[in-house]
Amino acid sequence: MASLRIAHTYDVGSFAAMKALLESEGIQVLDIAIGGHLAIAGADQGYYIEVIADHKLRACRILRDYDLGKYILGSDM
Repeated sequence: MASLRIAHTYDVGSFAAMKALLESEGIQVLDIAIGGHLAIAGADQGYYIEVIADHKLRACRILRDYDLGKYILGSDM
């Protein structure tokens, strides 16, 4: 199954909260963490929420419902 990155944060606490919320709603979250030490080399840093593609819309709706919409990637969701 394909997966999609739907949200991003630089804060591990926000990442943990989003992950726990989505999992409590039955959405499997794939852990994606990119360390800050990679930023020195020009790579991205922070934490991504990645879900199975079929759960994208539902996951984005849940994040918005709990005032976490600012972390959602893109504007088409």
